[in-house]
Amino acid sequence: MDQAPEGFPCTLLGSSERVLRLRCAAAFGAPGITAFLNGIELGHLPLPAPPRIGDELRLTLGRMPRVALPAEIRLGTAEHDLAKAIPLANAADAVALCGPGLWRAEKLTLRHGVLHGDLVNADNALAEPQPFARVNGSLSRPLLLGQPATLPDGAALWPFQLPLQPEDLLETGLSLTLHVPTQPAPLATLAWSCADAEPQAHRLMALEARLEEATQAHAAGLAQLAAEQRRLHLEQQARIDAFIEYAGALLLDRVAATASRPDAPDVDLVALRALIASAAPLTLEQRTATPTPGGSVLPDSPQFSFGWHQLERDAGGEFRWMGAAASVTNPSPHQAVAEVLVHLRYVHGVSLPALAATLDGAAAATTLEDEGSSTWRLRITPAGPAPCRTLRLTSAQHASPAELGTSADTRPLSVAVSRVEFLFAT
Repeated sequence: MDQAPEGFPCTLLGSSERVLRLRCAAAFGAPGITAFLNGIELGHLPLPAPPRIGDELRLTLGRMPRVALPAEIRLGTAEHDLAKAIPLANAADAVALCGPGLWRAEKLTLRHGVLHGDLVNADNALAEPQPFARVNGSLSRPLLLGQPATLPDGAALWPFQLPLQPEDLLETGLSLTLHVPTQPAPLATLAWSCADAEPQAHRLMALEARLEEATQAHAAGLAQLAAEQRRLHLEQQARIDAFIEYAGALLLDRVAATASRPDAPDVDLVALRALIASAAPLTLEQRTATPTPGGSVLPDSPQFSFGWHQLERDAGGEFRWMGAAASVTNPSPHQAVAEVLVHLRYVHGVSLPALAATLDGAAAATTLEDEGSSTWRLRITPAGPAPCRTLRLTSAQHASPAELGTSADTRPLSVAVSRVEFLFAT
């Protein structure tokens, strides 16, 4: 890095704590040096006088906005580059260059036994959070992260959820503190007191959680009923139109004296009676549990909602790592689900995964099937075909590579999923 790249008057010496150190290797004139990321200004170093050869220049980065990776940081003016671009291959490169940034928690609400909120980072929007909650001062539990969004000012917003358990509510109440490993101070502290609560109050959070699941199942059932009603209405209208058309044609034939022989059966009357019989009210067929091809959810789909890490790709295709627990929403919630197939690309830390599954809160049977080449398929079978809005997966093992000593990655990892297939009942 001490030798000037061909065509650039400055050499990049290194970076530390948001400061880029440059050395002037050739004379040049410019009002200043600016760092750009996809056209967004990161920092500016004014140059009142042309620097001399050998001078060290220090450019401070003010922020790191969220952009699609990989990307490059340009150093120079709007028209010309003065140093070789700095590549950003992934979020780890952005953290190494600009630090983890400052996280804050916003819009915290408790609904139906689930804590909702947003994590915002305006300093380094490319950093990925590893948030967790400390329940009642002792128990640690990871937050379920949703898909990140970019705010108008370039900051990153990560929605999160934290389902609370009935046993979290003690006689003295409930306290929560939200943390990220890169900041010593908690992001937020919440407390609820219930000193005079009756024994039934300890079941309140569990009832609220079940109420939310029941509400979702009810909404899915209403959507299914409305779709079935529309189908029956259209089919009935088609039969009525066909009856009117054929009845009119028969009457016109009779008027035109085109009936059959007098001693033969009245063909028109027989056809009319058959048509009336075919227009009888329809009866709904009983659903069977025979799976039919349904909705296939790929890793880049927004159906991968909470609990998934960033999208990754290798020679086998795209996949997402799951932490301790994650959710996938059904692309057709009005249809009755007979089975769900979860295709696993990798398993972290153990030879075989240990996964449990629920469909809208109802436990489902799981069967692990070997697909060969160190890949598996998890077959999830509910007690019976029923509409479902959300599949929730929970892993018994979810250690981070840093804990296992395999790398510096601090993300809790359990399994990598390449596809989820919802099979619907016929």
